[in-house]
Amino acid sequence: MNDFFDLDCFLLKPELSEEVSDKRVRTWLEYKIDVLKDNKGRKVKDPEASEDARDFYQTIWEKFLEKSGLSLRPDAKRFSKNPDHYVQGDWMCSVATTFRNGLILFVEGNDEWELELNTLRKKYHLKRRPNDGVGGPNTYGEILLDDMKSDEQKFREFWGDEVVQNFVRSAYTPANLIIVPDGFNGARYNPTKDYWDLTLKKYYHYKEPLTAGGCDVATPFRKLLKKNREEGDSLCLSPWIDEQGNPILLPHSPNDDKDNKDNWRDLMAEMTRRIKCRREQMAQYIAQLQNE
Repeated sequence: MNDFFDLDCFLLKPELSEEVSDKRVRTWLEYKIDVLKDNKGRKVKDPEASEDARDFYQTIWEKFLEKSGLSLRPDAKRFSKNPDHYVQGDWMCSVATTFRNGLILFVEGNDEWELELNTLRKKYHLKRRPNDGVGGPNTYGEILLDDMKSDEQKFREFWGDEVVQNFVRSAYTPANLIIVPDGFNGARYNPTKDYWDLTLKKYYHYKEPLTAGGCDVATPFRKLLKKNREEGDSLCLSPWIDEQGNPILLPHSPNDDKDNKDNWRDLMAEMTRRIKCRREQMAQYIAQLQNE
């Protein structure tokens, strides 16, 4: 069976054991800095856009796509410029955004951590965004990977957190994947901070406009979700949308004045819980398809 049909499969490294460990975070960091390799020595690239993933979307949502008059975009990575007709795959809960927000919380106000990061950035010749203590994975990936191998492990409080480890693993399972109008994935990133509840709030509930490459992607998104409700929730969104059709917001909005480490952990724990609930719903949906 294709690993993508195992809804609990850790797609970055399927053979990784179930035990809670820093291996999950280590694997994700290697993936983000483009050094992770599969068991055949090939670099692991964008699981959500792979041929296996496209087979997953097509198989599970084939009938839903047909009833909606939609198809997977012809090219896995190239924008079709026709979001009314084509969909693409997308991760619902973003590890990159949440991971970075957490690292900022640990670094800001901690002179020792900031000094250590600055020193290591020079060692690794890593760049960071202006006026930003933490940039993208290329500014901290090698540093944290090296720290995991170190005897001192100065950043263990961060990457060694079981809540982080569980979230990383859960977010890279098929239960965190969904189809959206082509172009919607990238367009929603900045306006929603890459959070799915804010995505639903802005473009489903409040019906705000959104474009990608000059194309309206917000209207096709609302049409997709409207069809999903009509078809009995084929996309398995009940952990995110209530019975009245309102988005269920996460317990804490990232980057506001209430940001602290406990809130950040609560946020990850809730996203992990919702992925688990959606996994159970998807399993029931797949079983129903198999019995038809």
